[in-house]
Amino acid sequence: MKKFIKIFTLISMSAAAFVGCDLTETQKATADKALIFGSETGLRAYTMSFYGMLPSSDKAHRQEGMADYLAKTSFEDYELGIITSENCGTWDWSDIREVNYFLDNNTYESVPEDVRNNYSGIALFFRAKLYYDKLVNFGEVPWIGRVLNPGDPELTAPRESRDVIVQHIIDDLDQAYEWIKSESSSDSQACLLNKYCAMLLKSRVCLFEASWRKYHAGTDYVKNCKITSSELFNLAAQAAEEVMKSGKFSLNTGTYKDGSGPYSALFSSDVVPTNEVMLAVANDTELSAGFGNYYFNVQETRPSLTRAFMNSYLNIDGTPYSEKHSNGAYKTFQEETTGRDLRLNQTIRAYDYKRTNASGASELTVPNFNYSLTGYHITKYTIPDAAYDVYGANNNDIPVMRYAEALLNYAEAKAELGSLTDKDWENTIGALRARAGITGGLKTKPTTVDQTFKSTYFPKISDPVILEIRRERAIELCLEGFRMRDLKRWARADLWQTAKWYGVFIPGYDKLIDINGDGTNDVYFNNPYVSNVPAGMEQYVVALNANVETVTVNGGFVLNYTLKGRVWDERMYLDPICSDDILMNPNLTQNPGY
Repeated sequence: MKKFIKIFTLISMSAAAFVGCDLTETQKATADKALIFGSETGLRAYTMSFYGMLPSSDKAHRQEGMADYLAKTSFEDYELGIITSENCGTWDWSDIREVNYFLDNNTYESVPEDVRNNYSGIALFFRAKLYYDKLVNFGEVPWIGRVLNPGDPELTAPRESRDVIVQHIIDDLDQAYEWIKSESSSDSQACLLNKYCAMLLKSRVCLFEASWRKYHAGTDYVKNCKITSSELFNLAAQAAEEVMKSGKFSLNTGTYKDGSGPYSALFSSDVVPTNEVMLAVANDTELSAGFGNYYFNVQETRPSLTRAFMNSYLNIDGTPYSEKHSNGAYKTFQEETTGRDLRLNQTIRAYDYKRTNASGASELTVPNFNYSLTGYHITKYTIPDAAYDVYGANNNDIPVMRYAEALLNYAEAKAELGSLTDKDWENTIGALRARAGITGGLKTKPTTVDQTFKSTYFPKISDPVILEIRRERAIELCLEGFRMRDLKRWARADLWQTAKWYGVFIPGYDKLIDINGDGTNDVYFNNPYVSNVPAGMEQYVVALNANVETVTVNGGFVLNYTLKGRVWDERMYLDPICSDDILMNPNLTQNPGY
């Protein structure tokens, strides 16, 4: 069992005694304040509880719940567009109160000032993250910077402007960067904060808000804002550059083979590569805390990636991919997963994907069409070994912050400012693509637009540099919880409703198919309108989901997952403020459209 997990679990259990519930509830402490705040041991124990505010170990592998490129079997109320101020549920301030309680009481002079500051820096990071989440979800919110008591005027404070909230977040992160002592992620296996996490989060927040103000300009979502998008893009670039110039982090590199390589290692390793992963959620088999294999390989039909997204991966020479041959015939699954950006083969079961079977032998393993809606069977967050296909068996830690994001944030912010140089491109997008095996276009910015990518995703964007950075961001950060927030800040969340959920190309019905080209038949698609299955074919038959249609194309058909109900309208860029909250605080105003 990982030593760190044991320590983390024991300290977190002791820290749980300090947790309260809402803005005014008296703190439930089992010991005198001096015991908690009068020693470094107490401060460490308390701040350990903050890590519970990160994605939990049973959910960290499914951070991307809502994305245009993810076909899935069911929808939440929000995704159906039926959330209102009456059924949305009240917003939660308990975590912010916990952080404020710590900051208000971390004043005991028996603890050296630099030690106190270190733990206060950790608290400030988490407060900034919590407020960023509220900014994304609700827009303008009240700023609560201390523990409140019954009767305090802040309990009925109005919503502050986005300027005020963003400035407070920036101030918290700047202070956290100054105070947090740790400068790398290697000491804690990336499971504890280091100071550069504060700068990465600052770049994330500023990039989101800069884009929001630029692409939502002229709408009700941008009002009373005096900080310009250019100022925020500059802050995003500066914060990302601080991480890049630190010399503490680098891209994980290595050799690719059989569906595994330096990219997949970030998400399948017992201990994450700490040169790139800056913060991670820890899993351990003994705690039954990891579920990636069970979720994607065993449980009922799981989310799958879509054909349009697969088509966005470049060829290995850096040119755009075409799903058809020059004669108009569609490429086979083997062909479409050969000679491409190697992140594709490290994200899904491609033609060359190998995993260890139940007998302990490594074997080529094709997509399981009875578990994958589109045939693009996700492998990210899984271990290529059938022994882990058991509930709670995964021990691979899950990254939640990594160096690659700093490169992407820097490139996008500089491109939006019009100041990205060829050298900047080489050091950011070029470096990420080189790690993915791509050989062309690594040193100079693109000068021509990929019209297919533009028309599919961003028809209003004509800058080839911005388009390619957006392509790179989607691919590099796929399934890591960024996609819907990116689409929201770019004012393109409508893709959630309109994106086609097409799947793999199949060369025909009612015949055995060798889908990965290894000489062994793998699958047999029975025409949905034919009930009989030839004798001996049963083991290969794919029972198509009731919501899977087949679309005839040149040479065969493609799967089309058609679950109906996806809704997007303009009001959904922000969540509603619960009517109960407005009843309790009449100074609150409602978001547009609710």
